[in-house]
Amino acid sequence: MAIFKLIFRKMLNNRWLTGSLFLGLIITVSLVSSIPTYTSSILQKMLISELEDYQIRTNQFPGEFTFTDTFANIKNGGETLQDIEKVKKDIIQEVGLPILTEVDTLATSPFKVSYVEERQSKPPQAGKLLTLTNLEDHINLIDGKYPEPEPVDGIFEVLVSEAALKKREIVLGTEFYLQEKDVQFHIKPVGVFQPVGDSPYWSMLEDNYSEDFILHEDLFRKVIMDENEKLLGISQFRTAFDYYEIKEDDIPRMLGLESRLRSEINQVKNDSVLFRFPIKDILRSYANKGEQLTIMLWSLNVPVLIMLAVYLYMISKLIIDRQLTEISVLASRGASRWQILGIYFIEILTLSILAFFIGPYLGLQLCKVLGASNGFLEFVQRSSLPIELTSKAYVYAFFALLASIVMIMIPVYRASGQSIVSHKQESARKFGKQNWYTITFELLLFGISIYGLMNFNRRQQDLLAINGNPSDLMIDPILFFIPALFIIGLGLIILRIYPFVLMLIYKLGAKFWPVSLYSTFLQVSRSARQYQFLMLFLIMTIGIGVFSASAARTINSNLEEQIYYEYGADVKVSVRWKSTAPPSMYAGGQPGQQGQQNNAISERVVYTEPSFEPFTQIPEVEQTAKVFQKEGVTVTMLSNNRTMSYASLMGIESKDFGEVNWFKDSLLQHHWYEYLNLLAKEPSAVIISREVARSLNAKEGDYIKLRWDGLDGADFVVYGIVDYWPTFNPLKKVPESNNNAALVVANLPYIQNMISLEPYDVWMKLKPDVTREQFYESITDKGLPIYSIDDMYPKLIDLKNSALLLGLNGTMTLGFLISLMISFIGFILYWILTIKSRTLQYGIYRAMGIPMPKLISILVSEQVLTSGIACMLGVTIGSITSLLYVPLFKLSFNVQEMMPPFAVISDASDEMKIYMFVIIMLVLGSSILIGFLRSIKIDQAIKLGED
Repeated sequence: MAIFKLIFRKMLNNRWLTGSLFLGLIITVSLVSSIPTYTSSILQKMLISELEDYQIRTNQFPGEFTFTDTFANIKNGGETLQDIEKVKKDIIQEVGLPILTEVDTLATSPFKVSYVEERQSKPPQAGKLLTLTNLEDHINLIDGKYPEPEPVDGIFEVLVSEAALKKREIVLGTEFYLQEKDVQFHIKPVGVFQPVGDSPYWSMLEDNYSEDFILHEDLFRKVIMDENEKLLGISQFRTAFDYYEIKEDDIPRMLGLESRLRSEINQVKNDSVLFRFPIKDILRSYANKGEQLTIMLWSLNVPVLIMLAVYLYMISKLIIDRQLTEISVLASRGASRWQILGIYFIEILTLSILAFFIGPYLGLQLCKVLGASNGFLEFVQRSSLPIELTSKAYVYAFFALLASIVMIMIPVYRASGQSIVSHKQESARKFGKQNWYTITFELLLFGISIYGLMNFNRRQQDLLAINGNPSDLMIDPILFFIPALFIIGLGLIILRIYPFVLMLIYKLGAKFWPVSLYSTFLQVSRSARQYQFLMLFLIMTIGIGVFSASAARTINSNLEEQIYYEYGADVKVSVRWKSTAPPSMYAGGQPGQQGQQNNAISERVVYTEPSFEPFTQIPEVEQTAKVFQKEGVTVTMLSNNRTMSYASLMGIESKDFGEVNWFKDSLLQHHWYEYLNLLAKEPSAVIISREVARSLNAKEGDYIKLRWDGLDGADFVVYGIVDYWPTFNPLKKVPESNNNAALVVANLPYIQNMISLEPYDVWMKLKPDVTREQFYESITDKGLPIYSIDDMYPKLIDLKNSALLLGLNGTMTLGFLISLMISFIGFILYWILTIKSRTLQYGIYRAMGIPMPKLISILVSEQVLTSGIACMLGVTIGSITSLLYVPLFKLSFNVQEMMPPFAVISDASDEMKIYMFVIIMLVLGSSILIGFLRSIKIDQAIKLGED
């Protein structure tokens, strides 16, 4: 008990440092435990979204698991079927997912069906008896009644569907004989049903139930399974899992369903099972996606974890430094190293246990912050992630605490072996030379980062040289880890040089410096080791923040710009046109896009243009444009008769087109509006792509001829040559050809007057803050002749909600905020302890007649030369890191097909957020320190020194 009192008193005496240590442990545990929680949440959200898309795309329920087995010609078939049902029930329950519905289809082999009444002239048909489990809960009787579970006067009553009545051309009450060899059943349909309910009960079933006779389940089991088991045929067992409840831990069990069932069924009968599990490949892909996302999150958090480790080490060292005398006295009086270590270990273990229970719940809240991120230090309101604590979170928390305890115990171990004599000797040498291995470590960090930079640059050149492309967009995690090493390594090297620079400046102006600067230069240059931790903290925080902002902005912007460039406008609408073409021309496609496939049609199709004005009057639409697109256009150079037949034609009205479309200004030599102005000057003017110019050897001023589908065509004059154009990808290959895509842009009115009037699309730019719901309601209300709508907005939403950007933006933002908080705490603690340790020095200054404002100026000067310089270094090193390493993210994009080309993008607003956070931290910290300095009774410092 005495030792616990000692530990409690020691923690109370150092409550601020102990509290800071406890806070560091909680942050470490919460950050580490949030990684599996966040990974699981993102993957579950992605999985549910993908399964919903699968259901919409295929009209099949994603949670369906079905297996089919045959029991024909099997000895003891009825008993075997019951065993299979039991196996299925046990294994399905082991999955642990909620089951929406289950349906087993138990069927006989086909019977020969004949009418009881001889007068029926219809030839015999085939049919089966079957039963569907849980049928009565999923049907409505529209005529007749439910069949009895026992034969009525020797007749088996059955249910039939409306389709069966129509196909067999019968009415209720018609009696049949079902015969197979020496077995005959007398049946009578007594009820007609319709499927009801929203459950996947019916969507999982095939249509065979609509042709056969459905027997009451009890009667089927008694008459068929028990008494006539040789009549059993194929049975199907279907389960509908609630796919909204699928968690990461459930995926291995679901993927193991087939092998488990096959193994268990093999013990009952010979394997003849066919499985249907439509989403098996989707689930398999998530194991790999989860691994990639976990690696990326760990890599993004490595710099923050390093900072937390340094923070814990620093706080532990501060605690030990304040208690070195006490430790050395204990060692001198006979306490062993293990006894001293045990005292501190119990203290740290107590804090760690509390952090173990608090941290994961705090990590749960951090995941909500991550889920709301829309960019670096940007937050939006979006649907919350399906977040919940898992066992993995506590496993991660446990190992995080083990690593933290090791970091904290290092200073304790180093101090525990010191006697009072060695303590005094060490104090005298504490400003001595640095150990050689610390310098080696700093150079090693910097060297590894430079090697990584060179290696990635070489990989990038090799990838471009062989035209290789990444198959999936997944950021290489090392691209975040190596820059962090560069920032730390370069920061340590500069901090190694910094004291000599200060000493040089001090000596150059030693005769001229005022007292505040004179004292500051001496203090900072001679006590550089004291400031190193604080300055390194600030350099890491700001440097990594600047790099993170640039990297996040570059990745986000490039991915968004791909979508903007691909779509061009917010919404593209295909309009129905009336024409003289036969209906067969439009089969499988839109009018106007099939003309190139019908060159053999001798009679020219005449189109009637619908009114364009209603599209311009949609309240939510800011601007509209007519855009005519035609593939497979033949372009002929009139001066040399060169021809190409794979060009794409875009007909536009230049003013409207420019107001509707998004286009990046830096892609062309001149602003793209200038090219639109060229088209507006001359009706016959065209803008051609570089591929057209290369293929035809064309230049500005040359005349070309455009034609398609056997039309006469028209002459045009080249007014400009471009490499890029809205929606045009010059790197795309033409189908069935090795040629790059080619484009000709012309005036739409000239095309319509000189060649042909054919259907065009309507491109729209919507007004700001307009919801898609309002837009689609307006289109529906107006009854516009729309064939299809291509909307850019869903693609942007999918991008923002993707695992890549959610993990990237959230983790970078959270890491910076945590780093800033840790730096602020370290900043305050360091300066408070510094002021306390130098109370005697400040007292002497006051005794010498230096006023309080001068003391404050000394403190401010020290902060400028330490914290201020560290912030400047952080900004500079972060900018250098961005210039060197952000271009390497090109490796993670499909560079050969990416439009617009990859570009490093920085936004001053991102860096301003960082600067504002840092300024607030410094100003708030300085205010606290000045207030603390004023509160100290410095006039008593001399007496304190005498005591």
